[in-house]
Amino acid sequence: MRSAIAPTIVATIIFFITYFFFGMENTMIGPFATLSFLRYRNMCNHYECLIRNFIVYMIMAVFSFLAVINLPLCILINAAALFWLAYLLIDEYNPNNYFPAGMALIFFQIAPVHTFSALGNRLLALLASFAIVFLFSWLLSRKENTQKRLIGLIQEGFEVCRQLLDLTAKDGDASSFAENVNELLPVHKKLCEINQKCSMEIYSSNRAALRHKGKINWYCRFVLVFQVINYLTNHPEQEGNLARAEEIYAKFYPQFLTTEPTADYRKLTFRVRKPDIRNMRLRFALRQVIILTPCLVISYVWQSNNIYWLVISVFFMMIPFTEHTVQRVRQRVLGTMAGIVLCFVFFTLFPDFGSRVVIMTVANFMIYAADGYGPMVAFITCSALALQSIDSSVPIVLLQRLFYTLAGAGIALLANKYIFPVRIQKQMQYLFELLKSIRTKLTEVDA
Repeated sequence: MRSAIAPTIVATIIFFITYFFFGMENTMIGPFATLSFLRYRNMCNHYECLIRNFIVYMIMAVFSFLAVINLPLCILINAAALFWLAYLLIDEYNPNNYFPAGMALIFFQIAPVHTFSALGNRLLALLASFAIVFLFSWLLSRKENTQKRLIGLIQEGFEVCRQLLDLTAKDGDASSFAENVNELLPVHKKLCEINQKCSMEIYSSNRAALRHKGKINWYCRFVLVFQVINYLTNHPEQEGNLARAEEIYAKFYPQFLTTEPTADYRKLTFRVRKPDIRNMRLRFALRQVIILTPCLVISYVWQSNNIYWLVISVFFMMIPFTEHTVQRVRQRVLGTMAGIVLCFVFFTLFPDFGSRVVIMTVANFMIYAADGYGPMVAFITCSALALQSIDSSVPIVLLQRLFYTLAGAGIALLANKYIFPVRIQKQMQYLFELLKSIRTKLTEVDA
């Protein structure tokens, strides 16, 4: 519950500032700006990440402005933006990171602006919102930088390596190793966790950096060292494994302690250099364009109340991996139904604006405190409809929400099954090939 306090405060402040200074049409900035805050508040050296996200949101605001000028631009701009988000912005190792930018693209078209002055006002609202996000991220962030964080993790990793080497040396024969495997397993797991944290720090630094810089990539060699020592000590029965692990430890630990890291400006994103139809990013990008572009065009042409809810439903349920779709759809539909029941009760009892703002704020807190996607969707429904239904018939609005959610569920299920599906097993095979190139690059860093 405590972790939900900060994002609730951020979302509430952004709502009031955008509402009073920039107009109701810009209050939708709060949800995706708060998502950026949630993602980066615990990351070392995350300020460049926030700046990068702010630039992406500014681009989405301009794209949305152009997309509602006429029908041809609606088709071209939305198709280009969706492809860009899913193919270039998405992260294979964090494949839901396209959500905030996609939300911005859609939300800005829900409440469109049609003049340059209104667009300028929206960009100023974004700037003010991200000033708040930046302030709270700075107040609540970890104070050490990425390099200092890595040094601490790698030192801990070498200590665990020494522990593994001592344990396997003591229990070096196969029979004693089998007897003490329960003692070794937690140590192997701990080294894996440290290595994962090191990899995430290095990858995040490369992924979100605005410019190539620094000495972070020099530490890639130790990721490889920990992987190899973990493997060798996990198979001590094979001749030469323990001796090789000791050699690696003896070579690289003094290097870590005494060598001054050199600047390495190679950006380690490990991206495929040319389009490959087996690649999850390309397949998902094509699916996004084929399905969401027509939905956005229908919403633009129809101009019916709340028609963009169909786009939102499809967007959140049409996730990259096919095997996860049914669970996602089930959670979204059941969560929406639960949220509709809550909305009917609370909106009927509290119809005035002040009460709805309170309901929205409490719902926002519960969103960030919720355990699981289904309960989160229930509170998202309450938060989203608290003000949107204030001048409308509550039952009609709730029925529209249910209809568009069910329609979006059907579209998402069919699309993820038949249009460039991404199967986990096939994607794993493809990623194994990519890992070969990663290992090659890691050895090049050590060269």
